[in-house]
Amino acid sequence: MRFCRSFSPLLPVCVFVVAPAFAGVGSSGGIETARALALATPDATLREELLHDVAAFLARQGNSEAARSAAAQLPPGRQAMVLLEIAAHLPDLRSQEAEQLALDAQTAKALTTDWRKARVAHLLAVAYARRGKFEAAVALAHTVPDSEEKASALQAVVAHLNRAGELAQARELAATIEENRRYGTYRQKAAALADTAETLHARGNPEDAATLLAQAELLLPKQPGWSDGAAYRAVAVAAYRCGQKEQACALLTRAEALAQQIAGPWKVTELTRLAAAWRDCADAARATARLTDAAVFLKTLPPLDRAEESLALAQGWALAGESLDGKARARAALDAVLAEADRADNPEPWRKPRVRTLLASAELSVK
Repeated sequence: MRFCRSFSPLLPVCVFVVAPAFAGVGSSGGIETARALALATPDATLREELLHDVAAFLARQGNSEAARSAAAQLPPGRQAMVLLEIAAHLPDLRSQEAEQLALDAQTAKALTTDWRKARVAHLLAVAYARRGKFEAAVALAHTVPDSEEKASALQAVVAHLNRAGELAQARELAATIEENRRYGTYRQKAAALADTAETLHARGNPEDAATLLAQAELLLPKQPGWSDGAAYRAVAVAAYRCGQKEQACALLTRAEALAQQIAGPWKVTELTRLAAAWRDCADAARATARLTDAAVFLKTLPPLDRAEESLALAQGWALAGESLDGKARARAALDAVLAEADRADNPEPWRKPRVRTLLASAELSVK
């Protein structure tokens, strides 16, 4: 499911963290409606895409049997992604099952002939890193054929190394990420260095943390485009957590200027991400202001673009918490999409946004 542009097609994840049930959309009823709509899609490519969304949702909810059943209807690349999503949400006691799922995903990867082969290799590296098998994770990351995808895989492995306290290996691996300006891999390297700096600072090594943070900042382009916003945000949040609050504010202000210049519909997504970064840097006022900007801009978009970006805004409000009545605002954003889909003269173009909104609503209701 794609709540944010960067979530897909890389990792179909959702981070709604609030409860109770959506008004008018029961959790199980919404899921079944979404599944039925996906299966009834006349376009085979879209049907695969939406079934993948449903299967990934079921995997995140811990319903591994239903997720496997849905995944069985998918081609190998998508099937592998769902299997790894299932493994990621299994309890620790089922580690052997997770290992088998990773092996099954490798088999499916071997049968994959399109761009998803690189994506599955990335996800396999993350799966092994999550389980602490870092040698295998690094080896798998290096097999990713696409430069940007490979950099993202290495960045993810660095993050898991940091969480495991393997800081020396994390630093070494972060340094190996290519600084390719053409493919933008300097962004992943900057984020990996920033993550390692933050971990070093938290573990009582501020000097080395400052060195890595400075290296990360040097990678940020002097004339950035909107797609550099993620790297600016990552370095800014790390700077804040390393005690460099003024620098964090300066970097986020730069990222904010990039987001505000966007004319396309993805401006909503970028503003919601920026809001999260301001919140991570303890500036609730600016976080709220950026969510408000996103809501205002959303109203200017054509209906189908508005439907897609409403998922990002709903996520942003949900993460904003009780102080902003985030749950109600998230519900309102999603309900508005479903209402517009119901009113549409031609329901077919609304099938995809309706399925994804139903899944988002169900996920919001069960967390």
